[in-house]
Amino acid sequence: MNQVRKRLLFLFLVCSTIGTLNTGCSDRSTRKSDNTILRPIAKHITGKWNMEKSQKKQDGKWVEDPIPEGEGHTYTMRTDGTALSAFTAPNGYTKLNQGEWKVDEATGRLTLGTMTVDVLSLDATSLVMGHDEARDSETGELMQGEFQWTFARMDESQKTLAEQLVGKWILSKSYAKKNGEWVENSNGLPDEGWHLYRTNGTFTAYSRTGEHEFTSDTNWVVNCTTGTVRWTAESGQSSTADVVIEADGTLSVFYGNSFDPVTGQSVAGEFKDVMVRAQE
Repeated sequence: MNQVRKRLLFLFLVCSTIGTLNTGCSDRSTRKSDNTILRPIAKHITGKWNMEKSQKKQDGKWVEDPIPEGEGHTYTMRTDGTALSAFTAPNGYTKLNQGEWKVDEATGRLTLGTMTVDVLSLDATSLVMGHDEARDSETGELMQGEFQWTFARMDESQKTLAEQLVGKWILSKSYAKKNGEWVENSNGLPDEGWHLYRTNGTFTAYSRTGEHEFTSDTNWVVNCTTGTVRWTAESGQSSTADVVIEADGTLSVFYGNSFDPVTGQSVAGEFKDVMVRAQE
């Protein structure tokens, strides 16, 4: 069941073109909650929530379904009806996804993307969601039971590195480390270049030199602890770089190989691109 729980939470906001998890409500009419639910739910549920506990019903009793070490789930329900999901895998990489949310006030059900759950409890600081059915996206097996997840309200102004990266970043300067010092390096710098990190987990890199343009579309995840970003193409090919958002708001991208336009070869070393956030 642990695999099912992880898939339930990870796929809350995944579009149907990405995931195939289906849900049902075969027995929801019998799942009444005696806990406090602030109403209207839609008004009180907006904000950012972090999953703190996972449980399943076993032999008539709620038992803990341990969250794997390093795994994390947050959901941000915005007032415009969109929701941001952040799933951190045990390997430390965080993936963002965006969907829509809505509440059926009469039944107390919350729809997140393609999935609908029961709101079992909701107060100013905590939220409990429940569900009774899920289809494993790998095996297609329909799993039935009773599951519930407890979330704690977070300060929405506190952004992880993944959330801070979202947006368009314009290439400003490039540096190479020589004799232990960063030296500006304009050799091979394009006339125009930018990176675009989206909340749906996709990424675009663009560069233009004269009339020659290059665009690369991939998916992206980031380790918010180490600052390592991994970009993965549809072919499965991936690349990584370390990123830091500096105190002045610029984005530094560190990498170990650079293309030399004179020789046409890749050069190993220490390199850094500095990018500035595009004005909205």
